[in-house]
Amino acid sequence: MTKRWFNIIIGAAISLLALYFAFVGVDYQRVWASLVAADGLFVTAALLSVLLNNWAKAVRWKLLMGERGAQVPLTQALRLHLVGQMLNHLLPARAGDLSRIYMAGELGIAKSFILGTVAIEKVIDMVCYVLIFCLLLLLMPLPDWVSQPAYLLVLLTSVTLLVLVGVLLTRGQQQRLVARLGAWLPVGVRERVTRLGVNLLASLQVLADSGQQLRLVGWSLLIWLTAALTNYWTFLALGLELSLVAAIFLLFVLVAGINIPSAPGRIGLFQYLCILSLAVFGVAQEAALSVGVLLHGLVYLPPIVAGLTTLWLSGQGGGSMRLPVAKSDE
Repeated sequence: MTKRWFNIIIGAAISLLALYFAFVGVDYQRVWASLVAADGLFVTAALLSVLLNNWAKAVRWKLLMGERGAQVPLTQALRLHLVGQMLNHLLPARAGDLSRIYMAGELGIAKSFILGTVAIEKVIDMVCYVLIFCLLLLLMPLPDWVSQPAYLLVLLTSVTLLVLVGVLLTRGQQQRLVARLGAWLPVGVRERVTRLGVNLLASLQVLADSGQQLRLVGWSLLIWLTAALTNYWTFLALGLELSLVAAIFLLFVLVAGINIPSAPGRIGLFQYLCILSLAVFGVAQEAALSVGVLLHGLVYLPPIVAGLTTLWLSGQGGGSMRLPVAKSDE
């Protein structure tokens, strides 16, 4: 509990500090006027891009579930994804990813298998993130505060990918290893450990199918493209003539910001990162803050509203979805 409160306090302090630097010296009337004058057509385009992004994430996750996910309707996968996103936005420590694991377990799929699909999803996004970094290196000179931490991420992603490929290529040996290790354990523990190992290895099966690999690549490209386009449409909505490169750079910085402790919803930190990122392209603080406020609302509010609505409808008899509670693996 002490560690949890420590993290909450540190996150709140970082958000408050970011809020101060984001708003200090700002002409609030100019920011408000910019937001009020935002082009509705481009705001709508950005909102549609956010909706398409979340739908694509749900489709990709269903693909990662492979044959076991065949019993899960896409609408249900989308509901679970939206609830997870809502909790990720409102709670610390990526609580939404944990909720997906438990709530998908309510559908009759082993939680350890779902854990494997969520882990693979994160590895795919890590690889995409590194590829975006490489693309940015070709398109623009990157400031040191961006490039230096990114090189460490490249190394971490490379090691993670090599381990994943190694496990994928030796799944048969890994299954036998799990069985041998389990033989030394008491019967009850052996069954749980064996089931856990088998389910985690089974989650890799989808990566062995070349057709599924191509589908995963395609949906991943759509996910990251729509994320960048959301930024781009927001620029245009506020009358900023910035290129798609600026939108990609902003996306790169904002995704990195997920790992920085902050208050729920990343209020303050999100806006300050927008100001830092767009300053690289010569955008004034007021204009960049307008982007941060509008983009924050576009990206965060739809999943939060949709997730809360999903939970409310489930409570009204629209489904069996529940928030996660501690349970043994199935």
